[in-house]
Amino acid sequence: MENLDTLKEHVSIPLFDRDQITTSIAHIGVSNFHRAHQAFYINELIEKHNVLNSGICGIDLLDSDRKTYNVLKDQDGLYTLITKDASGLHKPQIIGSIVEYFFGPENPMAVIERLAHPGIKIISLTIAEDGYHLNETTGEFNQKHPAVAEEVTNPFNPKTVFGYLTQAFKLRKLRGLTGCTILSCDNIKNNGETMQHSFFNYVSKNEPELLPWLKQNTRFPNTMVDRITPVTQHKDIDALKKEFLVEDQWPVVCEPFASWVIEDDFFEAKPFWEKVGVQFVKDIEPYQNMKLQLLNAGHSVLGILGTLHGYKTVHEAANDDDFILFLTSFIEKEVSPTLVDAENISIETYKTTLISRFKNPNINDSLSRICSESSAKIPIFILSTLDSQLQNNKDINHIAFIIAAWCKYNDGIDDQGNTYDIIDSISNTLIRMAARSLQNPTKFLEIESVFKTLRTHTFFTEKYLKYLSYLRSHHIKESIIAFNGNKI
Repeated sequence: MENLDTLKEHVSIPLFDRDQITTSIAHIGVSNFHRAHQAFYINELIEKHNVLNSGICGIDLLDSDRKTYNVLKDQDGLYTLITKDASGLHKPQIIGSIVEYFFGPENPMAVIERLAHPGIKIISLTIAEDGYHLNETTGEFNQKHPAVAEEVTNPFNPKTVFGYLTQAFKLRKLRGLTGCTILSCDNIKNNGETMQHSFFNYVSKNEPELLPWLKQNTRFPNTMVDRITPVTQHKDIDALKKEFLVEDQWPVVCEPFASWVIEDDFFEAKPFWEKVGVQFVKDIEPYQNMKLQLLNAGHSVLGILGTLHGYKTVHEAANDDDFILFLTSFIEKEVSPTLVDAENISIETYKTTLISRFKNPNINDSLSRICSESSAKIPIFILSTLDSQLQNNKDINHIAFIIAAWCKYNDGIDDQGNTYDIIDSISNTLIRMAARSLQNPTKFLEIESVFKTLRTHTFFTEKYLKYLSYLRSHHIKESIIAFNGNKI
């Protein structure tokens, strides 16, 4: 993005001198979400409150991230964030908070040295569920993962985030430095605790002498992150160039809504992020449950049901009255009873806002993105609600219908006769067990990594089998209408 100053007539540009920014945050996994969320918040902090020691050092560790790295290096870390509201207003803003960038596969020791620098006070992450290397069945850290096993023999050429962090903290300890806060910004429950558990497990097996120092010199606060950020499309790049005269190889699109809640548990003094709307709380659980069981569960519901019908985007499904009636009924009858209000949180307001967010026609969020890796999402977003409802002998009809629909979803063909890909780390298992359920309807529930022992719960399986039978002989639209009318 050369000639940044010439763009200020067309888009919002950073008003601060980027040469004056010092880096205190190293962020691993420079995803679209990070650029729409954390990097946006930090940009606001620097620009509006002159907090110049808040620069971000972006770090990518995977070979598949090379394109992102090349683009942002070419653009000096600058990129355009395009906020789209439901009325059609597009607000492009050039973000300048990423002031450094490293690529692990190109120079792993440079990344390790940067993470070890005493100026880095926070190491944040968006590495997605599979970056934590958890066993699919037990949920425990998978020490036998090939990337982890490789690091045992070649620790200075790490492949995982844990390998990089281990070597960086070894250097900090060796040099008499302190540790820092490790801040997971991934969309998983108890993300900080999950990161700590995986990291400490890794260290206990590979560098056990480092573990006591880590326990004294690191903190892992849980967080709740929230902003719908779809995949960037070519038409976004073209429109940015045509309408705003900005040539950006990889802009990011997002909705206006943004929220970030963090447990107040930092190794050193917490940053001044509350100045830009970040909430620091004692207990993250009510916030994360609200988000995971409403927004993320809602996305999964619309994704599965909408794909079966032939819809391609979230807003198509959300603007279908029958689908949204099913979703709002699911939220009211089965999700809401499991949620607990906390100070400064309004579940009712969030629910109302949520539906309008789903209906935003300008976000254009694809259902294929929503449905990808459903085997990791559904246990967190939906089965957690089921567990609570079962324990309290409450309504589970919607959830039983959703799981039955997910089984049918894995047939890979919609009601218009079009096929779609099942994008999942266990796609072969999902497809095979869904096919076997045609002869033995409970087979799909035997996927232990997803359902644990749910197939033995008669109260659930009776409802599940009833809905699966109906779905196998009716289109999803017809099935939803029948369900909404209490006719199944």
